[in-house]
Amino acid sequence: MSEAQPSLVEQFVAVLDSTGGQAHVVAHVGDVADLLARVAGEQDSRRILYAPFELSEQVGLRHHLAARGLDLVELGEVGTEAKEITVGLTGATLAVAESGSVLLGGRPGPEGLVSVLPWVHLVLIRATDIVPDIATAFEHVAARLEAGEGDWVWITGPSRTADIAHTLVLGAHGPNALHVLILGGNR
Repeated sequence: MSEAQPSLVEQFVAVLDSTGGQAHVVAHVGDVADLLARVAGEQDSRRILYAPFELSEQVGLRHHLAARGLDLVELGEVGTEAKEITVGLTGATLAVAESGSVLLGGRPGPEGLVSVLPWVHLVLIRATDIVPDIATAFEHVAARLEAGEGDWVWITGPSRTADIAHTLVLGAHGPNALHVLILGGNR
């Protein structure tokens, strides 16, 4: 009897965990809001730096967060204050199961800055947007490049470097923590 292959969600979760990131599989937008509230509370923050994305608008995330006392603040609204906000939220276009990576953007926008300025980066993605491997991700990106898009950010785990004395340092060039929230989990 052969073992069942892990789902793309299970594979992504395991690989992201091995990079130092954390994945959270959630069923409903209320679960997303609860998790965002918990992480923001751990950072003693009521404001979340935000790069608007379609999924958050579709599920009414701003309303759910407001009900929990949290405010999504767009980068353009806060200017230089952005560096003081410790939690950031972006959406991902794709996630790659084999590498635990998320892809942000495609078009010029604030995703890049929101993904690196705060101490904690939260990413929301649908389970159906997880692809098996990098080759498949590049197929999706190639189609979007042909359509004129090209401003991509690839993220695998929290920021880390071992440049100085070969000592691993988290958060040196970006977030110390990466949380990926996977909406609609069993795929």
